[in-house]
Parts: sequence; C-alpha cells; structure tokens
Amino acid sequence: MAGLTFTQAEAVAKAAMDSARSHGFELAVAIVDEGGWPHIQTRMDGAFPAAADAALAKARCAALFRRPTSDFSTRVKDGMPLAHLPHVVPLGGGVLLERDGKVFGALGVSGAREDTETALAEQIAAAFAVAGIATQ
Repeated sequence: MAGLTFTQAEAVAKAAMDSARSHGFELAVAIVDEGGWPHIQTRMDGAFPAAADAALAKARCAALFRRPTSDFSTRVKDGMPLAHLPHVVPLGGGVLLERDGKVFGALGVSGAREDTETALAEQIAAAFAVAGIATQ
C-alpha cells in the first residue's frame, strides 16, 4: 500500500473543516505525509493568521515523533523540559493518520481550545483508521 495520497489528504482536510464548521469553529488544518512533508495547509475564513503555521507545526511534530502532540503537552505540564528539541510542539491538535498499524501521515488543527483541537483531530484520525476516508 502506498503512502498518503493527495486525494486522501484532501478528504481528511475536508472532513476536518466540515466537522469544525458543524461545531461553529474556524480553524486552520494541515495534512502532512509520513515524513512530515506538507500535502495540504489551509485556513478557514475567520481563523487567526498564525493558526496556519501552528497547524502545520503540530502535524509535522506528530509525524516526525510518531505520537500525538498532546503527549508533549502533558509532558511539559508535568515539568519535562522539551523546548530544546526541534519540531516539538507541546500543544494538542496534532495526531497521526494510521491504518492497520501503518503511519500514512499526520493531521494538525489549530484555532480553538486545545482540548477541542485534540478531540477534533482524534475524531478525523479515527475516521481515517477505519477506512471512513477513501484509500484509493
């Protein structure tokens, strides 16, 4: 099976933006491949400008470290100094896109409260994992 396709990335981004709209949020969304390279980066009308950079940073962090960015958020809150590590983003909202134990890429969202961003990203990643998002 090939890595994350542009069509899949588009579907993930659309699902994230549709979910955000349905909850009244205006967010930035970024989708990266398994190596952290951008496929899609977009910012909904009304999302603050820096949200686009934050979403991309979260997606890259999740992809490069193979873990959700909320793990880093928890570790920083517990007193672990991580600021010196490159590409670490200690904020929720970055998650892996996986299926059958294989990492395809990562999703980052920004522009709402951290717990909201994390929940939205996890919901979209779960849809990808159970093939709710096209694999062809």
